[in-house]
Amino acid sequence: MRRGKTWLAGVSGVLAAAMLSLAAAQDDEARVVLISIDGLMPSSYTSADSARLVPNLARLAAGGAYADGVVGVLPTVTYPSHTTLITGVTPARHGIYDNRILDPENRSSAAWHWYARAIKVPTLPMAARARGLRAAGVFWPVTVGMDLDYVLPEYARSRHPESLTMLRALSWPRTFIDSVEHTRQRPFDWPLTDRDRTDFTTFLLRTVDPHVLLVHLIDLDTAQHEHGPGSREANEMLARIDGYVGEIAEAVRSAGRADRTHLVVVSDHGFLPLQQQVQPNAAFKREGLLRVNDRGDVVSWDAYFHSSGGAGFVYLRDPAVRPRVEAILRALQADGKNGIREVWTAEELKSRGAHPEAAFGLDVVDGFYTSAAHDVVVKPSTSRGGHGFAPDRTALHASFIIGGPSVQKRGSLGVIRMTSIAPTLAGILRVSLAPSDSPPLELGGK
Repeated sequence: MRRGKTWLAGVSGVLAAAMLSLAAAQDDEARVVLISIDGLMPSSYTSADSARLVPNLARLAAGGAYADGVVGVLPTVTYPSHTTLITGVTPARHGIYDNRILDPENRSSAAWHWYARAIKVPTLPMAARARGLRAAGVFWPVTVGMDLDYVLPEYARSRHPESLTMLRALSWPRTFIDSVEHTRQRPFDWPLTDRDRTDFTTFLLRTVDPHVLLVHLIDLDTAQHEHGPGSREANEMLARIDGYVGEIAEAVRSAGRADRTHLVVVSDHGFLPLQQQVQPNAAFKREGLLRVNDRGDVVSWDAYFHSSGGAGFVYLRDPAVRPRVEAILRALQADGKNGIREVWTAEELKSRGAHPEAAFGLDVVDGFYTSAAHDVVVKPSTSRGGHGFAPDRTALHASFIIGGPSVQKRGSLGVIRMTSIAPTLAGILRVSLAPSDSPPLELGGK
Protein backbone atom coordinates (compact mmCIF):
# COMPACT_ATOMS: atom_id res chain seq x y z
CA MET A 1 0.00 0.00 0.00
CA ARG A 2 2.82 2.41 0.82
CA ARG A 3 4.40 1.85 -2.61
CA GLY A 4 1.05 2.53 -4.28
CA LYS A 5 0.77 5.84 -2.48
CA THR A 6 4.29 6.72 -3.56
CA TRP A 7 3.48 6.07 -7.20
CA LEU A 8 0.29 8.12 -6.88
CA ALA A 9 2.38 10.97 -5.50
CA GLY A 10 4.64 10.53 -8.51
CA VAL A 11 1.70 10.86 -10.89
CA SER A 12 0.66 14.05 -9.10
CA GLY A 13 4.21 15.38 -9.51
CA VAL A 14 4.19 14.65 -13.24
CA LEU A 15 0.85 16.41 -13.68
CA ALA A 16 2.07 19.44 -11.73
CA ALA A 17 5.19 19.62 -13.87
CA ALA A 18 3.13 19.36 -17.05
CA MET A 19 0.94 22.26 -15.91
CA LEU A 20 4.03 24.34 -15.18
CA SER A 21 5.39 23.53 -18.64
CA LEU A 22 2.15 24.65 -20.28
CA ALA A 23 2.22 27.90 -18.33
CA ALA A 24 5.79 28.50 -19.54
CA ALA A 25 5.13 27.69 -23.19
CA GLN A 26 4.99 31.36 -24.23
CA ASP A 27 8.18 32.24 -22.33
CA ASP A 28 10.89 33.41 -24.74
CA GLU A 29 13.63 33.99 -22.14
CA ALA A 30 17.05 32.42 -22.80
CA ARG A 31 17.77 29.00 -21.34
CA VAL A 32 21.09 27.55 -20.16
CA VAL A 33 21.61 23.81 -19.76
CA LEU A 34 24.98 23.45 -18.00
CA ILE A 35 26.29 19.87 -18.19
CA SER A 36 29.38 19.08 -16.17
CA ILE A 37 31.20 15.88 -17.19
CA ASP A 38 33.43 15.35 -14.19
CA GLY A 39 37.05 14.87 -15.26
CA LEU A 40 36.48 15.57 -18.98
CA MET A 41 39.74 16.65 -20.61
CA PRO A 42 39.77 19.07 -23.59
CA SER A 43 41.60 16.54 -25.75
CA SER A 44 38.36 14.55 -25.81
CA TYR A 45 36.76 17.07 -28.19
CA THR A 46 39.80 18.75 -29.77
CA SER A 47 41.59 15.62 -31.03
CA ALA A 48 41.46 14.50 -34.65
CA ASP A 49 39.46 11.41 -33.61
CA SER A 50 36.82 13.30 -31.62
CA ALA A 51 34.11 13.05 -34.30
CA ARG A 52 34.40 9.28 -34.15
CA LEU A 53 34.91 8.85 -30.41
CA VAL A 54 32.52 11.51 -29.02
CA PRO A 55 30.27 12.56 -31.93
CA ASN A 56 27.84 14.58 -29.81
CA LEU A 57 30.54 16.60 -28.06
CA ALA A 58 32.35 17.08 -31.37
CA ARG A 59 29.13 18.26 -33.06
CA LEU A 60 28.47 20.77 -30.28
CA ALA A 61 32.05 22.10 -30.48
CA ALA A 62 31.96 22.32 -34.28
CA GLY A 63 28.72 24.29 -34.23
CA GLY A 64 29.65 26.63 -31.39
CA ALA A 65 32.66 27.82 -29.44
CA TYR A 66 35.04 25.85 -27.26
CA ALA A 67 38.13 26.24 -25.10
CA ASP A 68 41.40 24.47 -25.81
CA GLY A 69 41.70 24.35 -22.04
CA VAL A 70 40.21 25.89 -18.91
CA VAL A 71 42.57 26.95 -16.12
CA GLY A 72 40.72 25.97 -12.98
CA VAL A 73 41.03 26.83 -9.32
CA LEU A 74 43.14 25.45 -6.49
CA PRO A 75 42.63 22.69 -5.56
CA THR A 76 41.45 21.15 -8.84
CA VAL A 77 38.81 19.02 -7.18
CA THR A 78 35.07 18.74 -7.71
CA TYR A 79 33.32 20.89 -5.11
CA PRO A 80 35.43 24.08 -5.24
CA SER A 81 35.50 23.90 -9.04
CA HIS A 82 31.76 23.40 -9.46
CA THR A 83 31.04 26.28 -7.12
CA THR A 84 33.38 28.50 -9.14
CA LEU A 85 31.55 27.43 -12.32
CA ILE A 86 28.32 28.97 -10.99
CA THR A 87 29.78 31.97 -9.11
CA GLY A 88 32.76 33.20 -11.12
CA VAL A 89 35.01 33.55 -8.06
CA THR A 90 37.78 31.55 -6.41
CA PRO A 91 37.25 29.17 -3.47
CA ALA A 92 38.59 31.68 -0.95
CA ARG A 93 35.75 34.01 -1.96
CA HIS A 94 32.86 31.58 -2.43
CA GLY A 95 33.63 29.55 0.69
CA ILE A 96 33.85 26.00 -0.64
CA TYR A 97 37.56 25.46 -0.18
CA ASP A 98 37.65 21.71 -0.78
CA ASN A 99 35.57 18.57 -1.26
CA ARG A 100 35.71 17.47 2.35
CA ILE A 101 35.39 19.63 5.42
CA LEU A 102 38.42 20.03 7.69
CA ASP A 103 37.94 17.30 10.31
CA PRO A 104 41.19 15.69 11.52
CA GLU A 105 39.45 13.61 14.20
CA ASN A 106 36.82 12.45 11.66
CA ARG A 107 33.91 13.29 13.93
CA SER A 108 31.75 13.88 10.82
CA SER A 109 32.45 10.46 9.25
CA ALA A 110 34.25 12.09 6.30
CA ALA A 111 31.56 14.68 5.48
CA TRP A 112 31.80 16.72 2.29
CA HIS A 113 30.65 20.30 1.67
CA TRP A 114 27.10 19.21 0.89
CA TYR A 115 25.18 22.31 1.98
CA ALA A 116 24.37 25.38 -0.12
CA ARG A 117 24.22 27.66 2.90
CA ALA A 118 28.05 27.50 3.03
CA ILE A 119 28.33 29.41 -0.27
CA LYS A 120 29.16 33.05 0.52
CA VAL A 121 28.27 34.72 -2.80
CA PRO A 122 25.31 34.59 -5.23
CA THR A 123 25.14 31.60 -7.57
CA LEU A 124 23.81 31.47 -11.11
CA PRO A 125 20.60 29.57 -10.20
CA MET A 126 20.00 31.77 -7.16
CA ALA A 127 20.35 34.89 -9.31
CA ALA A 128 17.99 33.41 -11.88
CA ARG A 129 15.38 32.71 -9.22
CA ALA A 130 15.73 36.28 -7.96
CA ARG A 131 14.73 37.49 -11.45
CA GLY A 132 11.70 35.21 -11.50
CA LEU A 133 13.29 32.54 -13.68
CA ARG A 134 13.01 28.80 -13.05
CA ALA A 135 16.10 26.93 -11.89
CA ALA A 136 16.84 23.26 -11.34
CA GLY A 137 19.77 21.02 -10.47
CA VAL A 138 20.61 17.35 -10.99
CA PHE A 139 23.32 16.07 -8.64
CA TRP A 140 25.20 19.37 -8.75
CA PRO A 141 27.63 19.72 -5.82
CA VAL A 142 26.77 21.92 -2.85
CA THR A 143 23.02 22.12 -3.57
CA VAL A 144 21.52 20.51 -0.46
CA GLY A 145 19.07 23.16 0.73
CA MET A 146 19.54 25.47 -2.28
CA ASP A 147 16.34 27.32 -3.14
CA LEU A 148 15.56 25.81 -6.54
CA ASP A 149 12.31 24.90 -8.26
CA TYR A 150 13.51 21.31 -8.71
CA VAL A 151 16.65 19.82 -7.19
CA LEU A 152 18.21 16.40 -6.84
CA PRO A 153 21.20 17.43 -4.71
CA GLU A 154 24.51 15.62 -4.71
CA TYR A 155 24.54 13.71 -1.46
CA ALA A 156 26.05 10.26 -1.03
CA ARG A 157 27.07 9.32 2.48
CA SER A 158 27.52 5.63 1.70
CA ARG A 159 26.88 2.90 -0.87
CA HIS A 160 24.03 1.56 1.27
CA PRO A 161 20.52 1.94 -0.27
CA GLU A 162 19.53 3.96 2.81
CA SER A 163 21.24 6.91 1.13
CA LEU A 164 18.53 6.92 -1.55
CA THR A 165 15.91 7.32 1.18
CA MET A 166 17.82 10.32 2.49
CA LEU A 167 18.11 11.71 -1.04
CA ARG A 168 14.32 11.50 -1.43
CA ALA A 169 13.97 13.65 1.69
CA LEU A 170 16.57 16.18 0.52
CA SER A 171 15.19 16.55 -3.03
CA TRP A 172 12.60 19.14 -3.97
CA PRO A 173 9.72 18.83 -4.58
CA ARG A 174 9.42 15.87 -2.25
CA THR A 175 7.83 13.82 -5.05
CA PHE A 176 10.56 14.63 -7.58
CA ILE A 177 12.24 11.21 -7.53
CA ASP A 178 8.86 9.44 -7.51
CA SER A 179 7.77 11.45 -10.55
CA VAL A 180 10.82 10.45 -12.58
CA GLU A 181 10.43 6.83 -11.51
CA HIS A 182 6.83 6.91 -12.71
CA THR A 183 7.83 8.47 -16.05
CA ARG A 184 10.54 5.93 -16.81
CA GLN A 185 8.46 3.08 -15.35
CA ARG A 186 11.09 1.64 -13.03
CA PRO A 187 12.51 2.56 -9.62
CA PHE A 188 16.01 3.83 -8.98
CA ASP A 189 18.75 1.69 -7.46
CA TRP A 190 21.63 2.96 -5.34
CA PRO A 191 24.13 4.29 -6.08
CA LEU A 192 22.74 6.37 -8.92
CA THR A 193 24.49 6.25 -12.29
CA ASP A 194 24.85 8.77 -15.10
CA ARG A 195 22.07 6.86 -16.87
CA ASP A 196 19.83 7.80 -13.93
CA ARG A 197 21.04 11.39 -13.84
CA THR A 198 20.29 11.72 -17.55
CA ASP A 199 16.75 10.47 -16.93
CA PHE A 200 16.25 13.22 -14.33
CA THR A 201 17.63 15.78 -16.77
CA THR A 202 15.44 14.84 -19.73
CA PHE A 203 12.40 14.71 -17.42
CA LEU A 204 13.02 18.30 -16.38
CA LEU A 205 13.57 19.48 -19.94
CA ARG A 206 10.36 17.88 -21.16
CA THR A 207 8.11 18.88 -18.27
CA VAL A 208 9.46 21.72 -16.13
CA ASP A 209 11.36 23.83 -18.70
CA PRO A 210 13.90 25.47 -16.36
CA HIS A 211 15.70 28.59 -17.53
CA VAL A 212 18.89 27.32 -15.91
CA LEU A 213 19.54 23.62 -15.40
CA LEU A 214 22.69 22.32 -13.71
CA VAL A 215 23.66 18.70 -14.42
CA HIS A 216 26.60 16.78 -12.93
CA LEU A 217 27.67 13.51 -14.59
CA ILE A 218 30.31 11.72 -12.51
CA ASP A 219 31.00 8.26 -13.92
CA LEU A 220 33.95 9.30 -16.12
CA ASP A 221 35.73 10.65 -13.04
CA THR A 222 35.17 7.35 -11.23
CA ALA A 223 36.51 5.34 -14.16
CA GLN A 224 39.65 7.48 -14.40
CA HIS A 225 40.35 7.19 -10.67
CA GLU A 226 39.94 3.42 -10.76
CA HIS A 227 41.60 2.62 -14.09
CA GLY A 228 43.59 5.72 -15.04
CA PRO A 229 43.09 8.46 -17.64
CA GLY A 230 43.17 7.13 -21.19
CA SER A 231 42.37 3.60 -20.05
CA ARG A 232 40.02 1.39 -22.03
CA GLU A 233 37.47 1.58 -19.22
CA ALA A 234 37.62 5.39 -19.11
CA ASN A 235 37.25 5.67 -22.89
CA GLU A 236 34.27 3.32 -22.89
CA MET A 237 32.63 5.39 -20.16
CA LEU A 238 33.30 8.62 -22.09
CA ALA A 239 31.60 7.17 -25.17
CA ARG A 240 28.58 6.23 -23.06
CA ILE A 241 28.39 9.71 -21.54
CA ASP A 242 28.65 11.26 -25.01
CA GLY A 243 25.47 9.35 -25.81
CA TYR A 244 23.80 10.88 -22.75
CA VAL A 245 24.76 14.35 -23.99
CA GLY A 246 23.07 13.45 -27.27
CA GLU A 247 19.90 12.46 -25.37
CA ILE A 248 19.89 15.77 -23.50
CA ALA A 249 20.34 17.72 -26.75
CA GLU A 250 17.50 15.76 -28.34
CA ALA A 251 15.24 16.50 -25.34
CA VAL A 252 15.86 20.22 -25.91
CA ARG A 253 15.01 19.87 -29.61
CA SER A 254 11.92 17.74 -29.07
CA ALA A 255 10.63 20.25 -26.51
CA GLY A 256 10.75 22.93 -29.22
CA ARG A 257 13.17 25.19 -27.35
CA ALA A 258 16.40 24.80 -29.31
CA ASP A 259 16.07 28.36 -30.62
CA ARG A 260 16.44 29.81 -27.12
CA THR A 261 18.56 27.19 -25.34
CA HIS A 262 22.31 27.33 -24.77
CA LEU A 263 23.82 23.90 -24.33
CA VAL A 264 27.02 24.20 -22.33
CA VAL A 265 29.41 21.35 -21.50
CA VAL A 266 32.06 21.94 -18.84
CA SER A 267 34.31 19.98 -16.54
CA ASP A 268 35.98 20.65 -13.24
CA HIS A 269 39.52 19.40 -13.86
CA GLY A 270 41.74 17.15 -15.92
CA PHE A 271 43.63 14.04 -14.77
CA LEU A 272 47.10 12.62 -14.27
CA PRO A 273 48.15 8.97 -13.93
CA LEU A 274 49.48 8.00 -10.49
CA GLN A 275 52.02 5.63 -8.98
CA GLN A 276 53.01 6.91 -5.52
CA GLN A 277 51.49 9.00 -2.73
CA VAL A 278 53.13 11.18 -0.06
CA GLN A 279 51.68 11.42 3.46
CA PRO A 280 53.06 14.42 5.41
CA ASN A 281 51.01 13.49 8.47
CA ALA A 282 53.44 10.60 9.02
CA ALA A 283 56.22 13.16 9.47
CA PHE A 284 54.04 15.26 11.77
CA LYS A 285 53.26 12.18 13.86
CA ARG A 286 56.93 11.25 14.03
CA GLU A 287 57.74 14.75 15.31
CA GLY A 288 55.01 14.65 17.95
CA LEU A 289 52.78 17.22 16.21
CA LEU A 290 49.96 14.72 15.57
CA ARG A 291 48.86 12.03 18.02
CA VAL A 292 46.81 8.88 17.36
CA ASN A 293 45.28 6.07 19.42
CA ASP A 294 45.83 2.32 19.12
CA ARG A 295 43.35 2.16 16.22
CA GLY A 296 45.21 4.85 14.30
CA ASP A 297 42.55 7.53 14.88
CA VAL A 298 43.77 11.10 15.30
CA VAL A 299 43.04 12.19 18.87
CA SER A 300 44.90 15.51 19.00
CA TRP A 301 47.11 17.61 16.75
CA ASP A 302 49.19 20.74 16.51
CA ALA A 303 49.68 20.39 12.76
CA TYR A 304 47.52 18.45 10.31
CA PHE A 305 47.82 17.82 6.57
CA HIS A 306 44.45 17.99 4.79
CA SER A 307 44.77 16.09 1.51
CA SER A 308 43.18 17.35 -1.71
CA GLY A 309 44.49 14.71 -4.08
CA GLY A 310 47.43 16.19 -5.99
CA ALA A 311 47.68 19.07 -3.53
CA GLY A 312 47.15 19.48 0.20
CA PHE A 313 46.96 22.07 2.94
CA VAL A 314 48.50 22.26 6.40
CA TYR A 315 46.47 23.58 9.32
CA LEU A 316 47.96 24.60 12.65
CA ARG A 317 46.18 24.46 15.99
CA ASP A 318 49.05 26.37 17.63
CA PRO A 319 50.60 29.16 15.52
CA ALA A 320 53.80 28.86 17.56
CA VAL A 321 54.72 25.65 15.71
CA ARG A 322 54.76 27.37 12.31
CA PRO A 323 58.57 27.59 11.95
CA ARG A 324 58.95 23.97 13.01
CA VAL A 325 56.28 22.81 10.55
CA GLU A 326 57.81 24.78 7.70
CA ALA A 327 61.18 23.18 8.40
CA ILE A 328 59.57 19.72 8.22
CA LEU A 329 57.88 20.52 4.91
CA ARG A 330 61.05 21.98 3.38
CA ALA A 331 62.99 18.88 4.44
CA LEU A 332 60.38 16.64 2.84
CA GLN A 333 60.57 18.70 -0.34
CA ALA A 334 64.37 18.52 -0.42
CA ASP A 335 64.24 14.73 -0.62
CA GLY A 336 63.17 13.98 -4.20
CA LYS A 337 61.80 10.57 -3.19
CA ASN A 338 58.84 12.36 -1.56
CA GLY A 339 57.63 13.91 -4.83
CA ILE A 340 56.88 17.39 -3.47
CA ARG A 341 56.93 19.90 -6.30
CA GLU A 342 56.22 23.09 -4.37
CA VAL A 343 55.51 24.33 -0.83
CA TRP A 344 53.21 27.35 -0.58
CA THR A 345 53.08 29.84 2.28
CA ALA A 346 49.83 31.35 3.54
CA GLU A 347 50.54 34.46 1.48
CA GLU A 348 50.98 32.38 -1.67
CA LEU A 349 47.75 30.51 -0.95
CA LYS A 350 45.98 33.84 -0.62
CA SER A 351 47.23 34.94 -4.04
CA ARG A 352 45.90 31.68 -5.49
CA GLY A 353 42.48 32.06 -3.84
CA ALA A 354 42.76 28.80 -1.91
CA HIS A 355 42.26 27.64 1.71
CA PRO A 356 42.47 31.05 3.42
CA GLU A 357 42.92 29.58 6.92
CA ALA A 358 45.73 27.16 6.03
CA ALA A 359 49.30 27.92 7.07
CA PHE A 360 50.91 26.06 4.16
CA GLY A 361 50.01 24.17 1.02
CA LEU A 362 51.89 21.81 -1.21
CA ASP A 363 51.74 20.49 -4.75
CA VAL A 364 53.26 17.19 -5.88
CA VAL A 365 55.01 16.11 -9.07
CA ASP A 366 53.42 14.11 -11.88
CA GLY A 367 52.89 10.51 -10.82
CA PHE A 368 52.45 11.37 -7.14
CA TYR A 369 49.33 11.95 -5.05
CA THR A 370 48.81 13.02 -1.44
CA SER A 371 47.02 11.34 1.42
CA ALA A 372 46.00 12.35 4.95
CA ALA A 373 47.09 8.94 6.26
CA HIS A 374 50.03 8.77 8.66
CA ASP A 375 51.47 5.23 8.53
CA VAL A 376 54.48 6.03 6.30
CA VAL A 377 55.68 9.09 4.39
CA VAL A 378 55.58 7.47 0.92
CA LYS A 379 53.71 4.41 -0.35
CA PRO A 380 52.09 3.19 -3.59
CA SER A 381 49.02 5.18 -4.63
CA THR A 382 45.63 3.62 -4.02
CA SER A 383 44.29 5.34 -7.19
CA ARG A 384 45.49 4.97 -10.78
CA GLY A 385 44.46 8.48 -11.74
CA GLY A 386 43.85 11.73 -9.90
CA HIS A 387 43.57 15.50 -9.78
CA GLY A 388 43.73 18.30 -7.22
CA PHE A 389 47.16 19.53 -8.38
CA ALA A 390 47.79 23.19 -9.13
CA PRO A 391 45.71 24.17 -12.17
CA ASP A 392 48.59 25.56 -14.25
CA ARG A 393 49.52 22.12 -15.67
CA THR A 394 47.99 21.41 -19.07
CA ALA A 395 46.93 17.92 -17.99
CA LEU A 396 44.79 19.49 -15.28
CA HIS A 397 42.96 21.87 -17.62
CA ALA A 398 39.18 21.56 -17.58
CA SER A 399 36.76 21.76 -20.54
CA PHE A 400 34.27 24.22 -22.00
CA ILE A 401 31.96 23.99 -25.03
CA ILE A 402 28.98 26.25 -25.71
CA GLY A 403 26.36 26.36 -28.42
CA GLY A 404 23.19 28.41 -28.71
CA PRO A 405 21.61 31.56 -30.12
CA SER A 406 23.96 33.96 -28.31
CA VAL A 407 27.07 32.27 -29.67
CA GLN A 408 28.00 34.11 -32.86
CA LYS A 409 31.70 33.43 -32.50
CA ARG A 410 32.67 29.98 -33.73
CA GLY A 411 35.66 27.77 -33.05
CA SER A 412 38.44 27.92 -30.50
CA LEU A 413 38.48 30.47 -27.69
CA GLY A 414 42.02 29.42 -26.76
CA VAL A 415 42.79 28.75 -23.11
CA ILE A 416 40.33 30.47 -20.78
CA ARG A 417 39.91 30.81 -17.02
CA MET A 418 37.18 28.97 -15.14
CA THR A 419 36.19 32.20 -13.41
CA SER A 420 35.05 33.59 -16.81
CA ILE A 421 32.32 30.99 -17.29
CA ALA A 422 29.72 32.09 -14.72
CA PRO A 423 29.75 35.78 -15.76
CA THR A 424 29.37 34.68 -19.39
CA LEU A 425 26.29 32.60 -18.56
CA ALA A 426 24.93 35.34 -16.29
CA GLY A 427 25.05 37.72 -19.25
CA ILE A 428 23.06 35.27 -21.37
CA LEU A 429 20.42 34.97 -18.63
CA ARG A 430 20.52 38.72 -17.86
CA VAL A 431 21.18 38.16 -14.16
CA SER A 432 23.76 39.63 -11.79
CA LEU A 433 26.44 37.86 -9.77
CA ALA A 434 29.14 39.12 -7.41
CA PRO A 435 32.02 40.87 -9.18
CA SER A 436 33.92 38.08 -10.90
CA ASP A 437 37.61 37.32 -10.76
CA SER A 438 37.61 37.30 -14.60
CA PRO A 439 35.69 39.11 -17.35
CA PRO A 440 33.01 37.27 -19.37
CA LEU A 441 33.96 35.56 -22.59
CA GLU A 442 33.40 37.39 -25.87
CA LEU A 443 30.97 35.23 -27.84
CA GLY A 444 29.37 37.85 -30.04
CA GLY A 445 31.93 37.78 -32.83
CA LYS A 446 33.43 40.80 -34.52
